Amino acid sequence: MLRQRFNRTCLSPLDLAVCERVFNQVCADEQLDPLDPAAEVLAVLVVAIFRNAHTSERELLDAVRSRRQKLAGTAH
Repeated sequence: MLRQRFNRTCLSPLDLAVCERVFNQVCADEQLDPLDPAAEVLAVLVVAIFRNAHTSERELLDAVRSRRQKLAGTAH
């Protein structure tokens, strides 16, 4: 899903690979089907965080998890 959605953006292949690994890890953590419409929201979030704070893969994963937890907390 991530590659299909963002393949034509200005991310380099290495940047896209980092984002894709983080996307796949969060999908696995949350048992989210990468083809589910909710996964598209996740893909957008991963790329947005990556673009706004070009960080290491570990930092990106931590930032995405943190943002997802905050969003889940406000949904209740």
